Amino acid sequence: MHGKLAWLVGWSLLLSTCAIAQKNEVALSVGAVFTESQQTNLLGVACPLGDPNCAGPFNTQAATAVALHGSYTRRLYTFGPASLGVEFPVLGIPSRDANTTLLGVPAGTSSLSSLFFTPSLRFKFLSSGPMSPFVSFGAGLARFNSAEAVNRGSLQFGGGVDFKTPVPRLAVRGEIRDFWAGGFNEGGGIARVSPGQQHNVFAGVGVVFKF
Repeated sequence: MHGKLAWLVGWSLLLSTCAIAQKNEVALSVGAVFTESQQTNLLGVACPLGDPNCAGPFNTQAATAVALHGSYTRRLYTFGPASLGVEFPVLGIPSRDANTTLLGVPAGTSSLSSLFFTPSLRFKFLSSGPMSPFVSFGAGLARFNSAEAVNRGSLQFGGGVDFKTPVPRLAVRGEIRDFWAGGFNEGGGIARVSPGQQHNVFAGVGVVFKF
């Protein structure tokens, strides 16, 4: 009897120690990304008669595509049921079509890949409960590759919920994040682009490993 009691107490202490020591998380998610369209008008010297709308509007829409999201999070502080951590989210979109139309008529298609890296702060709530919601926001870079590669600034904000599983170090996650970045097309002396910043909304599900 005493042996069983000692075993139960020891196991409980081990689980409690593991829970306390779990300051790190690695999350992997798969989902879809939707990006708002951009409209381009040629201006000034690009127009023979100086008409600001002589060519356009060209509408460019990136197709909704499968995306992979990963993040590493380190918990910094705990405030009762809430905690603050630093997070390093990376979103990758391997390939998708970007279709351009002129007044609704197809004008061209290109292949576009994207990568976002946005170090962030993350607030998590009820970490010891069966459901743990969190919010995240930060800033970093976006890189787009098509005929050429371009880099843009990016903000990231979003949140999700982690669901506990019977495995102490494993959780299931559902999340939505918006990577608000400078668009692949950029305005200049001969073109006006709207919007200059595009919302890239990721929705996905995945797993979280705690250690």
